[in-house]
Amino acid sequence: MTPKQQPRKYRVGIALSGGGVRGFAHIGALRALEDVGIRPQVLAGVSAGSVVASFYAAGLKADDIYHVMSEVDLKSFIQVDLRKAGFLKLDRFAQFLEQKLPVAHFDELQTPLLVGTTNISRQEAAVFTSGELLPCIKASCSIPVVFQPVLIDGDYYADGGIMHNLPACYLRDLCDYVIGINVSPSLMGEVKLDVRSLAYRTYKIMTMRNVAEDKRLCNVLIDLKAIQGYSTFALGQRERIARTSYFETMKILKNHPLIKTIAHGKE
Repeated sequence: MTPKQQPRKYRVGIALSGGGVRGFAHIGALRALEDVGIRPQVLAGVSAGSVVASFYAAGLKADDIYHVMSEVDLKSFIQVDLRKAGFLKLDRFAQFLEQKLPVAHFDELQTPLLVGTTNISRQEAAVFTSGELLPCIKASCSIPVVFQPVLIDGDYYADGGIMHNLPACYLRDLCDYVIGINVSPSLMGEVKLDVRSLAYRTYKIMTMRNVAEDKRLCNVLIDLKAIQGYSTFALGQRERIARTSYFETMKILKNHPLIKTIAHGKE
């Protein structure tokens, strides 16, 4: 069915993929969408996308989010703990988010938000829409093996990208138009043979494959291929990533036949 034939609860929803530091590309893409007059009525995010989406849903504009997230320093935020079910801990990053996010609970957000995670206790995708924000965002960012899973209400949760790295599926039945922003394009770079690098590369292959169906669910797909050469942890490149994604998104929007309809409500 076309969006005109089947109106849904929200007119426009935006799904933000995982992608580590490439999540700065979401900021550039959102700025481009702002510039053409598109603002979502609902958001969904996983991993890095859940972080950006939470700030956007709280009412910050793209430029504001960039300035906040530019303060992130992985070396000081991430703690090593080899005794646990993951090499690294996200506790300090969670503390940073707690200080910077203007709200603490989903129901305080200006725009509804769905945070995608994976319930590894029950082996299924799980989406959060209520309760405390931080545990859900932290869980959604917890890449298996690299970061420790998060315990919520008796179950362990990990990165939402394990099941749906582009969470368009959570929005499809809610929105007339779904815009997907994918900041995890093809794998690039040398294959490293240490355990952590191999585990992470395997995870990336899995997430790249699971976005295929979610891409098909999008009315507009912003597939940011120009940033594929940037590492997941390349914080030094965040400004370039945000700028590159802005211009690539503007090019995609300029050439897409639905953008005027979505922006101005003209069928």
